[in-house]
Amino acid sequence: QYGLMTNAISPASANLEVGGLSQQKINEEVWETMLSAGVFVESDLPVTFNSGIQATLKADAEKLYKYPEKLDVILGHFATFSCIKEADVLLYVPDGWKKFMSTLGSILAIPVAHTKKKPGSGSGYKFIFESPADEALALSAERPCIGEDVVTTLGSVAGVRTLLRPEQDVRSLAMLLRGEVSPAYRTGLTDHYLLQREIPTDKEEFHRRFG
Repeated sequence: QYGLMTNAISPASANLEVGGLSQQKINEEVWETMLSAGVFVESDLPVTFNSGIQATLKADAEKLYKYPEKLDVILGHFATFSCIKEADVLLYVPDGWKKFMSTLGSILAIPVAHTKKKPGSGSGYKFIFESPADEALALSAERPCIGEDVVTTLGSVAGVRTLLRPEQDVRSLAMLLRGEVSPAYRTGLTDHYLLQREIPTDKEEFHRRFG
């Protein structure tokens, strides 16, 4: 659907661990893809993240869907990352990354356990499985991997982690780490990122730093 099989996973990027793309090259590609897709969105009034942080600049990964070739870049890097390749079940932070991880799972033939926000919960970090079948699939996994678009503190990923068994070997992969991870959220979780770059929450500061 997105051209991933013929474009994003090329011989040059199919094996990052063995003579493939350098981390610097990945960083450059991800950053340029996000900028050119208009992922960073400004607002006149502050918006509040799940972490409670207020910002006049947010990252909206849904913008990638307007540009299939840019979406392919991110899909390709996710598909070749070790924690995805080794995963036997994929999960995601709902709802923003559901479509992306479902597409990735379909391409790689890795089952996806679906989650959703807990109805009536005042917390942005409370989730439940969409069905008993999704729960059974996730809890049966030996190497589950949680996908996310943008991480600020890792709280949302940690919220999905609480749905799994404590002894499971859980990894996560996000497109961008824009803030500082709270150490408590790393309990029982090994987190990974395509790009780690501090992104200001203030739109004016963003322009000062990045033009």
